[in-house]
Amino acid sequence: MAMADDVRVCRPSVEHPVALVLGTGLGHLSGLVKPVRRIAYHQIPGFPELAQPVAGHSFEATVGTIEGVPVVVYPGRVHLYEGYSALEVTSLVRHAQRLGAHTVVFACATGAIPGATTPGLGLITDHINLTGTNPLVGWNGKEPELALVDSGFVSMADVYTSYLQDVARNVAAEQGIDLSEGVLAGVLGPSFETPAEVGALKTLGASFVGCSTVNEAIMAHALGMRVLGLTLAANYAGEPGVSHESVLVAARGCADEFERLVCGIMARLIQA
Repeated sequence: MAMADDVRVCRPSVEHPVALVLGTGLGHLSGLVKPVRRIAYHQIPGFPELAQPVAGHSFEATVGTIEGVPVVVYPGRVHLYEGYSALEVTSLVRHAQRLGAHTVVFACATGAIPGATTPGLGLITDHINLTGTNPLVGWNGKEPELALVDSGFVSMADVYTSYLQDVARNVAAEQGIDLSEGVLAGVLGPSFETPAEVGALKTLGASFVGCSTVNEAIMAHALGMRVLGLTLAANYAGEPGVSHESVLVAARGCADEFERLVCGIMARLIQA
């Protein structure tokens, strides 16, 4: 698709808000929203009824604006490692599409692969799905929740929209924000990676490793949505002493830069 078409489709409006799905420790971005209404996750079709948020997540979506840009923000998610299916994990994406979102921004916490990238903010340019599952399983009529998906045979050659990547790069450069970029390896979790696994991931060409986003990106792409992937690489993957709490601490340390990056991207979209 030509860039002119990408600009047209990515331009947000009240009918077509930008969706933001936020990961561990990144829910503070929902505080940027001038709210119009809130939606409890348990009101969202397909979201697991008994799910409870892990630390650093919240289960209430906010519809409103950021810098005048219409948005719907999901400040938390469920994960495969909690025992949920890929279809349940992607329920927020399907909800955003039903609300009219053409564009979705995924933000997640990851580990940086030593020798490939360093901790800090990153841009996801592609992914390797090592989770062992796919949210499009059942698209052929066995799973009613996939009625919006035309086919499971979806090309994954351009999951992460090039136009949106350029927007993120330009905003980072203007803001003086260091933004590394590379491939995300999506794994099941919840345990962190062994040094041997980290070495294997580097050989595979990954720069980041995390337990979310890849299945959500697959679903969004299958639904025809434009996808931008942002990450906070909170630590070096495989290093000793990594914990969920240390990831939260790293997220707090990058909060200001992440907020400036997201606000800048939103402003660029509304100007398109």
